[in-house]
Amino acid sequence: MKAKYNWNSVNWADQDIVIAKTLGCTKEAVRQKRKKLEKPKSPNRCKHNIDLVNKLLQTKTEDKTLSELSGLIGYNVITIRHILDKNNKGYIFVDRRKIGKYDWSKANWEKTDREVAVDLGISNRAVVTSHRHRFGITKNRIKIVAKKEDNLPNSEDSMFKNIPNLKHS
Repeated sequence: MKAKYNWNSVNWADQDIVIAKTLGCTKEAVRQKRKKLEKPKSPNRCKHNIDLVNKLLQTKTEDKTLSELSGLIGYNVITIRHILDKNNKGYIFVDRRKIGKYDWSKANWEKTDREVAVDLGISNRAVVTSHRHRFGITKNRIKIVAKKEDNLPNSEDSMFKNIPNLKHS
């Protein structure tokens, strides 16, 4: 005999797992009923704890690195980055890859890729395009390229201490 559940008392804005725990059924049963009743998916249907995500979104993230935020929230750096990008929140991302043969700190990213290539003496403008994407040049994200581990944005000898919008010790 099939179990009967009181589907009338369900708040369809809740996650399927929350509804399932309330009714004492499986989340698959809730998913199927949601589909059958043509209810929209929960806005909080992701697997992440909504309280932690809200805590992250309420935190001032513009002056913190992804590693600091990861320690604060308890999620890995990639998940933190995904949540912040999805919600247009700024953060500091320290890129520790090799700098390369061009001095990208002299690039004026307001210009076109062709103009930046001419300014830096690069023969192929596609190199500028790929670095623009690599550096994540957006208005919400501050990316920092660090040469070595001890050259962090908040250290005394940092080459980044004159960059605006950074937290300094």
